[in-house]
Amino acid sequence: MASFARIFSLWIFLAVDLIATTAWADSLFNRRLGNGRFLFDVVMEQGVSREPLDLIFRMYDYNEGRIPNLTYTVLVDYSRPSTEKRLFLINLSNGSVEKFYVAHGIRSGIIETRSFSNLPDSWKSSLGFYFAKGSYVSSKNGISLYLDGIDRSNNNAKLRTIVLHGASYVSEDFIQRNGRLGWSEGCFAVGLEYVNYLINLLQNGSLLLSYHKDLIGFSRRYPSEQAMVGDEVVPPGVNTNRTPGEGGGLDWIPSAVSF
Repeated sequence: MASFARIFSLWIFLAVDLIATTAWADSLFNRRLGNGRFLFDVVMEQGVSREPLDLIFRMYDYNEGRIPNLTYTVLVDYSRPSTEKRLFLINLSNGSVEKFYVAHGIRSGIIETRSFSNLPDSWKSSLGFYFAKGSYVSSKNGISLYLDGIDRSNNNAKLRTIVLHGASYVSEDFIQRNGRLGWSEGCFAVGLEYVNYLINLLQNGSLLLSYHKDLIGFSRRYPSEQAMVGDEVVPPGVNTNRTPGEGGGLDWIPSAVSF
């Protein structure tokens, strides 16, 4: 695993040298589906942004033979608000995309994910690639997916116990009652009804990319912490207080401005 992680840590430098039109015969960029269309185009048409998809495809190309799960990969697009389904489960075999709600850390923002950290006890989400391998049952969160952070911006994931788990505060009902999705302590919390499904598909060695369009670049230069400038503007009616069961354990919220 150590050598595997070192290989992955080089992804941002290797990506600069590789263009999406790579001529590699076995490149994901060149993969066509049964209808003759490129896999990349089909996935993009289902709402996945170009840049993170490009990064994911490059990772597979540069680590051929090192990633056990060649069927499923995950993009968590933290550029989007928590009230949108922003976890994209991508099927690399048939091009299908499934979307799910996913929480961010309680200190990363209210609706928007504006601040990221790799520091212990930060209660923030982290950017970068993760390697998902294996699962366990937590006394607090139930069935959980192990995640190994393989970038300098998330390599404290195991120390911080950053995993994918289910949570009651990740639901349409919670959004309707609070005007936002619930907060985790930095983990990728998903709906309780979907956690087993996702873990079963991902636990045999998958890639997960935690991404933000404005901060992913900064996470390479300043890996410890990254944040958007200014305060979050919160719409009226949004509950800015922690509810029972959410991450943090304290009624602490990030800086915000309400209308």
